[in-house]
Amino acid sequence: MEEHLIQQNATLIHTVKLPVPGKVLVHLGQEIEKGSVIAEAVLPDRFQVFDVLNHFRIDAREMEVCTRRLAGEDVQKGDVIARKPGLLSRIFRAPEAGKVVSVRDGRVTLAMGERHLEAVSPIAGIVAEIIPGLGAQILVRGKKLKAAWGNGKIASGSLLLVDQVKDFDQKDLAERVVVLTNERLPDVMTTLEQAGVAGVVVWALDPLQAERFENWSIPLLALAGFGDSEISAAMMAELTEMDGKTAYLLAHEPFNRDDQKAALFFPVEQNQAMGLFETEQKNLLGSQVRFWGSPYFGSLGEIIEIPDEEERLGSGILSKVVVVRRADESVIRVPLENLGILSS
Repeated sequence: MEEHLIQQNATLIHTVKLPVPGKVLVHLGQEIEKGSVIAEAVLPDRFQVFDVLNHFRIDAREMEVCTRRLAGEDVQKGDVIARKPGLLSRIFRAPEAGKVVSVRDGRVTLAMGERHLEAVSPIAGIVAEIIPGLGAQILVRGKKLKAAWGNGKIASGSLLLVDQVKDFDQKDLAERVVVLTNERLPDVMTTLEQAGVAGVVVWALDPLQAERFENWSIPLLALAGFGDSEISAAMMAELTEMDGKTAYLLAHEPFNRDDQKAALFFPVEQNQAMGLFETEQKNLLGSQVRFWGSPYFGSLGEIIEIPDEEERLGSGILSKVVVVRRADESVIRVPLENLGILSS
């Protein structure tokens, strides 16, 4: 098996955040579902700038006398924002409710209306870290199939292996993560778009059409990147095993961090994750880990002992327990499923 491409006990940490500061709605350790709102922000829908100096034909020294509102003040529709006194007085009123956001350089800027932004998680998992004012990092365990290239988009859905697209009805393809096993992507792009697929996975792409693939509206993942190679037997076996299961298509552009590179990820339920770790338990001694369970959530440590026998926890459940030395040199016993493996 190609160990560098297929990770059986992988941990995925996916960042979900707003483009501007707002309010984070989740807390550390919270379990979330796909589509959960992680953070939200309320922004002005539009702005209006009123040039007091030019409209009132006044000197800059008269600006303070004419301006009736200060930056930061809320205003209602019809409120006087600026007024030029005299026989031929002139008035600028707020066209609708809003806020004065700036009074400078002879201009008054109003913000009006509201526009709501939401940072929505495309995956289910556990909140592993809060990004203050912006969002959070979501953790999920499962199997990762590393990819060489993605077009920067994200999708999720039930995996569907497709030999010939024409053999499927559009409703069977809708909202699925489609793996093309025996067809060139350019020949079926329009059909896949019309069917409303969630995402597409291929083995390799034609480098001469790289720009077309990069700009495609559908999330796209190329496991081997660009070229004319054939899919490996090991990778095909993994995809066949996962046919019909939930898949996260993470078509990230390649960054330095391994968990930020393009990948096809298959999440497992919490009670299944234990089995993944047990398959490679012998390799975990000395591993660097992060705690996911309370009360040490988020802290780091190293596995220094792996007892052979399961232990009964305070809840009464039998669990595989390991001995971990934390960064502060304290040594504790902790259930293996409460740890994220950072390195081994």
